[in-house]
Amino acid sequence: MKFGVFYNPMVPKASDQEDWDPGQEREALLNMLEQIRFADSLGFDYAFLGEHHFMPEYAHNSATEVLLGSLAQTTSNIRLGTGIVHASHNDPIRTAERIATLDQLTGGRAEFGFGPGTTQEIAPWLGADLHRKAERAHASAQVSIDVLASRGVWPGVHDDFFDFPAGNVVPKTYQTPHPPLWTSTALPGMAPGVAARGLGQLMLTLAGPDAVAAEVAAYWDTLRSGSVQPMGRGINPAVFTFTIGLLAPTDELAEERAREGLEFFGFGLTGGAMARIGDPDHHLWNAFQDFKAGRSDIRTEAGTPPMLLEMGRHFADLPGTMMCGPERAREFTRAIEATHADGLLLNQQFGTTKHEHLMESLEIWATQVIPEFRERDAEHQAWRKQQLDGIDLPVVTSV
Repeated sequence: MKFGVFYNPMVPKASDQEDWDPGQEREALLNMLEQIRFADSLGFDYAFLGEHHFMPEYAHNSATEVLLGSLAQTTSNIRLGTGIVHASHNDPIRTAERIATLDQLTGGRAEFGFGPGTTQEIAPWLGADLHRKAERAHASAQVSIDVLASRGVWPGVHDDFFDFPAGNVVPKTYQTPHPPLWTSTALPGMAPGVAARGLGQLMLTLAGPDAVAAEVAAYWDTLRSGSVQPMGRGINPAVFTFTIGLLAPTDELAEERAREGLEFFGFGLTGGAMARIGDPDHHLWNAFQDFKAGRSDIRTEAGTPPMLLEMGRHFADLPGTMMCGPERAREFTRAIEATHADGLLLNQQFGTTKHEHLMESLEIWATQVIPEFRERDAEHQAWRKQQLDGIDLPVVTSV
């Protein structure tokens, strides 16, 4: 099983303060880059960065490829991926150019993840086309993939969304035919649709290992069904899941360091970050404190579904989150390994959790948890080979 890190950098404002402290955003971004460089030095396999817009305090990563470009020259082995690019509103040729440039700079360590993005944050770009966001995102991603795979003049495209003439788009990708392709999923039951397009799946672990096992089984059942139409020049047969949390030397210390941050992340994820998109006076940390004190809940006011509200109330204690010492982390990871997931990604930058604690968590993972699973990698690769037997499609993967 592979291991990696995943980031949507959070930058909460101080209570009742209208703006961030001078340098606060820069510090958060630089800390994230240092953590990823440290993960690279510790032998982690992957780093994926998301893309979000108009979500102050919750996700300050609107220019993912800029961050990855910085990492391209300061890391050596870790693979760098978009998890995900918003294909729905980004220009597909510009997306391909940026991914190909990243692939060249890293010497072939780029991973290309894409998807439509959250409705509220992409609405300003799509306007009347918002109801077709999934269709538009698929068409845009297909253009980007075709550009990435072109070795000479790309023939252009003429469809419902795009009208581009032929052109020789450069740079070309370092990897042939193109970097591995991924998309993300936030809800159970989406694996068949991902596998049917030949994409790797990046999925949340919030419901715990049993839900991961069901997704992995459905994913491989679809790949073996014979009804796969790859978007790329081959399939990326892989399911990565990610957990949100922190390790420390003891369970008690991890909880002390991480609980409030996890609860804040959960509040944002389950509607808080999107409840007042576009409101210049929105203060997510204050809204979170109001929720914790029982004064008000902006998610309820915004009509957030009851299922999300319930998830947010218990977020830090969901089966797929963790704040613990190394022994419980090994138990959790064994349960994920048993699902036959191909990778576990760690989302650790949340709330006001301290940089030094996040660095220590990464080191605990690398020295006290991951080695056990490296020893069994050959067994997992043998299982993958067995699943791929009889699938007559090219494979484009780094797993």
